[in-house]
Amino acid sequence: MKASGRWMCRWGGAALALALMLTSQVALAERVAVSTLEGDKSYRLRAQVTAALRKTRKVQVSPPAAWGMAAGKLGLKGPAMVGPEAMSRLAPKLKVDAVLTGSVVRDSFNARLVARDGRELWSGRYPLKKGLLPPQAAKKLALAVAEAMKAAKRAPPPPELPPTPPEPVAKAPPEPSPAPQVVQPAPEPPVVARAEPVPQASKEKPAPVAEEPLPRAPSASGTKLAARWVELDDESHTYTPEFAGSGGGFPLAEDAQAPEEGTSARGLFPPRARVLLGAAVTWRRYCARPGVASCAAYDALPEEQQVGDIADFNSNAPYAGLAVEAEVFPLSHWPSLLRGVGLTLGYHRGFARTTVTVSTPVGSTPEREVYATDTDYEAMLAYRYFFDLGNQGAPQWGYAGLRLGAHGREFDVDEAVESPLPVTHRFYPVVALDASVPLMRSVRIVGSGQFFLLPTPGHSLGGDEDGSLVAEVRDYGTSVSTLGWAAELGLAGDIWGPFGFSARFRLEHYVDRFEGQGTRRGWTAGGVAEDTFSSILAGVTASW
Repeated sequence: MKASGRWMCRWGGAALALALMLTSQVALAERVAVSTLEGDKSYRLRAQVTAALRKTRKVQVSPPAAWGMAAGKLGLKGPAMVGPEAMSRLAPKLKVDAVLTGSVVRDSFNARLVARDGRELWSGRYPLKKGLLPPQAAKKLALAVAEAMKAAKRAPPPPELPPTPPEPVAKAPPEPSPAPQVVQPAPEPPVVARAEPVPQASKEKPAPVAEEPLPRAPSASGTKLAARWVELDDESHTYTPEFAGSGGGFPLAEDAQAPEEGTSARGLFPPRARVLLGAAVTWRRYCARPGVASCAAYDALPEEQQVGDIADFNSNAPYAGLAVEAEVFPLSHWPSLLRGVGLTLGYHRGFARTTVTVSTPVGSTPEREVYATDTDYEAMLAYRYFFDLGNQGAPQWGYAGLRLGAHGREFDVDEAVESPLPVTHRFYPVVALDASVPLMRSVRIVGSGQFFLLPTPGHSLGGDEDGSLVAEVRDYGTSVSTLGWAAELGLAGDIWGPFGFSARFRLEHYVDRFEGQGTRRGWTAGGVAEDTFSSILAGVTASW
């Protein structure tokens, strides 16, 4: 039993010594931060370099966005992020020995390692493929940085540090102290001033300053902060490039602020898909006048010249219904310009009860209530140019784009009524210009302008099976030419996680110019019809 006890004591002491040695080795490891890299708009390269450095297990690395966020708080951008002001103020605050920076030039990455005193410790150039380093190049860069940090640790301290004369001064006091006669020439102020730090220098001999990796400012919380860095290094093997741009779950230094929400991989790229589910509310205004170029021109005529059937329709109650929209950009995470290719779909349908009265020269019919429906649908190919207006580590995506496709607008009733009720069916090509500009992380302005190509009435996606759509033109003339356009403006944004909101106002306008003789009374030389839809579209969005 005694032998086993001795064996356990010996091996327990050895294990404890080994643990202390490993802990001290990690605590004394060089500490490096990765700054924002010029030309790395999506922060993917910075995340890859951070992961490669952590995989070496030779240096301690701060979270990817730590240095960029801290420099952004000081208003520093570009080369100033690793300039003298940034290094003097941020290096002691984040407890780092050096900062890795660089720039992306075409298909290569120019890397540079800067010490906390402003010296350039190392530089190198590595090839890029699709904005990222090949695996072997990333490994070589990480090892080169680790070797440069070790070389800087072995190098003598820079001349900026206080000179080493304190050592001879520490030996001088014992000689004159026993002889009282030497006390008389003591009026020399330098000797008296330097005699005070002598006991401190003698106490710090077990931990020589020459082994410090780089000059550091003394801090009372250095022990606690080193422990946090050790914890960070122990978990660094869980960080991989797949989590590009995220904090990786690693803690920052106590004095640094954590990255803002949205720095995850999901926020680093525009979403691949977005779906809207909400409501649509529409007001319609329609007028038709014979023999004139506009409704206003007809209404300005003397009453005796206003001859023929006219049509006026103003919806007192809006047409309320549902709105479903979807946009898909499957290549939005690609680094090439193909990321902007996508597809947009939309379907809006509103219902309302409409009162109809048939008026003729001999009298009017009683009022009747019918259900009217307003249907709006579209399918379009899209291309968007995405741009980022966000701060360090927190992208805010906007875009400018072009769409081409087909659009349909159908206003119908549930039964045939002999009245000038303006029933129209339109299906036509359309070209659109879109834009989205972020105002802040959760709000952006969205707008669109559309131009309709030949949006004449009497056409539907399902065709004209019973021949009733022909009357939409024949009632007013033998032929028709139409000009149409639409404009949208609103706000959209993110609320929580993948969920957000969208609210827009849409104005859609058509002008139908008829020629020839129609079947309605007074339409012998054509006329004009003006159709306007005012809609509010609002709902909840989900993005992936």
